[in-house]
Amino acid sequence: MDQLHLVVFTSLWTAIWVAPLPKLSQRAELFAGLIPFAAFGLRVFAGFFGDVPDTDPIKAAAQPLLAWINGRPGFVPYQVFLDATVALGLVWLASAFDIPRRSRLATAGIMPATAVVSLLSWQLTGEPPEQLLVQRLPAVLLGFATGAAIAAVIRFTPSPLTVDQRRHAAVVALAAVPTTIAVARGLLALAGNLPPGRAAQIVSITSLLTGLTAGLTSYRWGGFNCIRSRLLFAMAVGVTAGAIVNSCHH
Repeated sequence: MDQLHLVVFTSLWTAIWVAPLPKLSQRAELFAGLIPFAAFGLRVFAGFFGDVPDTDPIKAAAQPLLAWINGRPGFVPYQVFLDATVALGLVWLASAFDIPRRSRLATAGIMPATAVVSLLSWQLTGEPPEQLLVQRLPAVLLGFATGAAIAAVIRFTPSPLTVDQRRHAAVVALAAVPTTIAVARGLLALAGNLPPGRAAQIVSITSLLTGLTAGLTSYRWGGFNCIRSRLLFAMAVGVTAGAIVNSCHH
C-alpha cells in the first residue's frame, strides 16, 4: 500500500473515531451500514473467481468488475473506494451500537499503532504485516493471537459493561476464534486436493461458514444483555475468524 495513502486514511479514520459523532436516524444507519458491507462483499465476490478459467462465461461477463477489485487502475481505485467506505462504517458503528465516546477515545490509538507496524513491515521486509503473520504462523495460532487481541480490547476498554461481562466476553472470544478456525482447517484438509476450478469457491464458502459459526457462537454465549452489544461482539469475532481462514488458504 502506498505510504501516503495509509497515513491519510489512518488519520481520517482516527479523527472520525474520536469525534463527537451524531446519532444517526434509522434510515441513515441502514445506508451507512450497507455501503461498507457491500464494498467488502465485492472482494468476497471476486474471491469466488480466483481459480475459475478466464474462458468461463460468467467470469468473462464480470471481468471489468473483477479487474477493478483486483487492482486495475480506474477512475477511483477500488482500495480508495474501500477505505472511504471504512470511514463511513466507523460513523455507522458508533451510532448503530451506541459506542460511547470514552470507549472510542480509549481505543483510538489502535489505528495509528497498526499503521506504524504496517509501515515498518513494508520498509523492513517489503510485505504487509498480515502477510508475514500468515506465512509464518499456523492458522490456529494466528487465530489464538487475534482472539487474544479482541479479548484484551474488550476486557480493558472503559465501557458501561460490568467487569464480569467483559471478562466473560473475553474468554468467549479467546475460545471461539481459534476453535472455529481449527474446525475449518480440518474440513479443508479432509477435502484433499481440490479441483483447480473449485478451490477458491470452496475456501470462500468455508470462510463464510466459519465466520457465521463464530459469530453465532459469540452472539449466543457472549454474555451481553443488550442486543446491539451482542451483535457488535458477534460481528467482531465472526469477521476475524472468517478472514483468517480465507487468508491462510490463499
